[in-house]
Amino acid sequence: MIKKGILRIVNIVIVLIGITFLSFSLLYLAPGDPAETYIRGGDGNAGTVSEEAIQAQREKWGLDKPFFVQYFNWLGNILRGNFGESYTTNRPVLEEIGSKIGPTLILSVAALFVTLLISIPLGVLCALYKDRLLDNICRGFSFIGIAVPSFLSSLLLLYFFAIQLNWLPVVSKGGFQGLILPVTVLTIQCSAKFIRQVRSIVLEQMNQEYVRGAIARGVTKSKILFSHILRNAWLPIITLIGIYFGVFLSGAAIVETIFSWQGIGQLAVEAVGRKDYPVIQAIILWLGILYVAVNFLVDLSYSLLDPR
Repeated sequence: MIKKGILRIVNIVIVLIGITFLSFSLLYLAPGDPAETYIRGGDGNAGTVSEEAIQAQREKWGLDKPFFVQYFNWLGNILRGNFGESYTTNRPVLEEIGSKIGPTLILSVAALFVTLLISIPLGVLCALYKDRLLDNICRGFSFIGIAVPSFLSSLLLLYFFAIQLNWLPVVSKGGFQGLILPVTVLTIQCSAKFIRQVRSIVLEQMNQEYVRGAIARGVTKSKILFSHILRNAWLPIITLIGIYFGVFLSGAAIVETIFSWQGIGQLAVEAVGRKDYPVIQAIILWLGILYVAVNFLVDLSYSLLDPR
């Protein structure tokens, strides 16, 4: 176990270093110059700006140095806990991100909870009543939910419930009412897939020989379902939960932006538009650490759910 734990830690470190190198490389190769964007005020309408002023800003941020010098300087600062300062606000990057983590976690946990509350019971029922009315309705919902992009469902819900019916606020202010629409969009988006995946997992277990043997011995259907089928189906379902939690944390950028939810996703969109590289790199690293941590917790849960 100790050897396995050490190998896992080494793998995590390698993955995180790879994430930092790839993200830094992509931003380095991206078109545009953050120093020029900063000098021109972000909109390119600052009038005539001298090349000397732009070059001075590059030197101030260290953007005039070779790629590997920039990368290792940044990585060394990260290892010392220094994520730098935002190019646009001049605030420490950790402060910028720290103020946004809470809203994103609240949105992600709420969306995951509602998704599980809906998807797992419906997925199980669809498997038990395969090709019947409930199964056909859920499959139709799945096709629609997968086909409709999140930005379109966000705009439609915003139009009907916020503008036409005036039941919910157009601009979210962080309260419960402001949480309803973004959670609904994320739930629709992921439940459409989750229901089908849970259905497939349960159907696969129902076709196993141990189920037929239990039926032959006269074991009741409810006991077979709760004591055997669902118990064996939990491992792949736990894997899906980990994957979708990561999806909520990293894939909510569009939803957060449309509903003005002050989270990491909206900050990432704004940072990309401003070419605020320190903030973008820190967000990518934060998401990478989060994915690795969730996968690690999922692996630990396997040993608890299945001692083998």
